[in-house]
Amino acid sequence: MTKSPKKTAAKTKKAPPKKAKADKIDQAVEDTGAALKESVESLKEGAAEITDSAKNTAEATADAISDTTSRASSTLRDAAESLRDGSFQERTFGQLAASLADASDAIRDKDLGQISRDVSNLARRNPLLFAGGAALLGFAAARLMTKSGKNHDS
Repeated sequence: MTKSPKKTAAKTKKAPPKKAKADKIDQAVEDTGAALKESVESLKEGAAEITDSAKNTAEATADAISDTTSRASSTLRDAAESLRDGSFQERTFGQLAASLADASDAIRDKDLGQISRDVSNLARRNPLLFAGGAALLGFAAARLMTKSGKNHDS
């Protein structure tokens, strides 16, 4: 039996050793793992930045709401003082001013998670009160926006 020339040529070509192939595969796996780890770290950093940004925005909004509520309380207190002592309007404005001052302090002193839970609980316990308060805030905001728009036109 004679050996075919193709088989001999195939044997004379040196195939890369199995260890070299395994090393290449190991290196590819390591590179892929490192790239994946880097991507995960980058995603974590991005998520942390987004969380921090959202938290800062929410805190700034809570501070703005607290300041606005405090100013409204002060305005109601001033209005109550200008009315006749002991009148129904004076007492009502005084009570509203005190309630708004308490709300302002609560917003300023609590963390955002607690405020969210409190508002959610209030909405569940008193849906009509919550809806009425939301409508009142909406009307007040619309009134302030139209008033500020008129000031800019003047």
